[in-house]
Amino acid sequence: MVFMNKNIPELSIAIPFYNEEDNAERVINDIVKEFNSNNFDYEIVAVNNGSTDNTENILKKLNKSNSRIKIVKVEKNIGYGYGIIQGLNDCNGKFIGYYWGDGQVPPIYITKIFKKIKEENYDLGKITRVYREYSLTRKIVSRFFNVLFPLMFGIHSKDVNGCPKIIKRDEIKSLNLESKDWFLDSEIMIKAKRKKYKIVEIPAEYKKRIGGKSKVKSYVIFEFLKNMIKFKMKGY
Repeated sequence: MVFMNKNIPELSIAIPFYNEEDNAERVINDIVKEFNSNNFDYEIVAVNNGSTDNTENILKKLNKSNSRIKIVKVEKNIGYGYGIIQGLNDCNGKFIGYYWGDGQVPPIYITKIFKKIKEENYDLGKITRVYREYSLTRKIVSRFFNVLFPLMFGIHSKDVNGCPKIIKRDEIKSLNLESKDWFLDSEIMIKAKRKKYKIVEIPAEYKKRIGGKSKVKSYVIFEFLKNMIKFKMKGY
């Protein structure tokens, strides 16, 4: 991962948007409001992750109104993880993180994680969702994953996939992230454990979607299983 920009903000947050025309403007404006109220030196890297709706035009409008908002365009959606990695590649902050484009986690938790990392010198900070309004599909996927993942990797986080995640600049560069799909969050936790990162988890409310549709489908179970086997065979 290469960071070329000499104008280094304190915090960079990448946000993947895939057909989120109902949420993109609200999500980014809420984050900007939160960051401004805390006087953060920030940048937001908005990733148009192959959207086919009006998401791209919404992001362009936001970019014109705020120079701290950058846009990364992915021509074709090939996965959640790929979109995030493309955003992270364009982040220049001293601390780098990512956040979901559906707005189900209030942006105040980005602030809470960021402050916790800085004040107590953690390498990685993330949320643990303590209240979740899930669809049946999400419940099945979550139950399957949360039972099997700790058995295979010895990671006993209550919410491995919890996001936002924020990591120190040098630490995220060293992870060499590769997962193009939903396994990216898990890859981060697996590699962070191997590197013995100091990790903090903050409980967070997970709200119901206001607009748009969840992109998590039932086939994600098989995707997770395939990736868990792959990483286990690599010696993790």
